[in-house]
Amino acid sequence: MLAIAAVQIAYYYPQLPDVVASHFGISGAADAWEPKGHFFGLFCFIYVFLAALFWALPHLIMVSPPSLIHMPNKSYWLAPGRRAITAHLLGDHTAWFGVAVTGFLIAGCQLAIVANLPGHSGGLRPWIWWLLGIYLAFTLVWLIRLVRLFRLPSGVITR
Repeated sequence: MLAIAAVQIAYYYPQLPDVVASHFGISGAADAWEPKGHFFGLFCFIYVFLAALFWALPHLIMVSPPSLIHMPNKSYWLAPGRRAITAHLLGDHTAWFGVAVTGFLIAGCQLAIVANLPGHSGGLRPWIWWLLGIYLAFTLVWLIRLVRLFRLPSGVITR
């Protein structure tokens, strides 16, 4: 996903004007502008921050006290013999969420880029609503799968 973002930035940066619309209201119309360097710099920072965050999550599970971890059936899944497996499973699961979040941001950035290209109307509608709907549907499915992944195996009783 980071490679896609890098190609997107490298391709579109020279095509945009020096000042770009950087914020769009609920109607989809631009309502704030900034230098394109700041616009792309913010996206670069967010992309790198998210990559580091989603990479670090399973590692944090290994070193954090259970009281700081909120997950279904944590007394079972964070037991000493299962903690490494849990970190691996959660790492894989959150990696997919990281891909979805980064993809959502890349697509949102693309909509903003297209709105700033010469000859475009400058709005985001209706695509932003489709993008948001797809992202929310993915998040719902992801949450359901997370809860199902960390349910107790049949026959296991915890106190």
